[in-house]
Amino acid sequence: MKRTILLGTCATLVAIAGLQMAQAQAKSINEGVFTAEQATRGAALYKEQCAACHGEDMKGNDIMPGLAGDGFMMNWQGRALGELFDKIGMTMPALDPGSLKPEQAADLVAHILNGSKYPAGDTALASTSEALQQIKIDPPKR
Repeated sequence: MKRTILLGTCATLVAIAGLQMAQAQAKSINEGVFTAEQATRGAALYKEQCAACHGEDMKGNDIMPGLAGDGFMMNWQGRALGELFDKIGMTMPALDPGSLKPEQAADLVAHILNGSKYPAGDTALASTSEALQQIKIDPPKR
């Protein structure tokens, strides 16, 4: 009985420590998680592949969601950046879903973040969903 309680307590402590480590590793997009160069590549790709549906200004319309400002935050606040990356990679562009390379999806995410006035940093945004799951979408700091 004592052994079972001890093992249960140890398992709980390990789980708590793992959760604390995951929270400590989580980043905010306000920390500059993409480069300006990456956002520039994303802007060119956006104009070519996305603007016809989401608008030149990324504000969306009655049918297509906005990808900047309040429209973006209404849909994505509190979620992991990896979810946005996956959504773009699997479902976009609308006429050829899944045709984007992972690097292109990351460039588009960088452009979207830049469009919502998030700061660029020194390191390019990763092009894997796993790496981006640790980055939380928070409102931009003004």
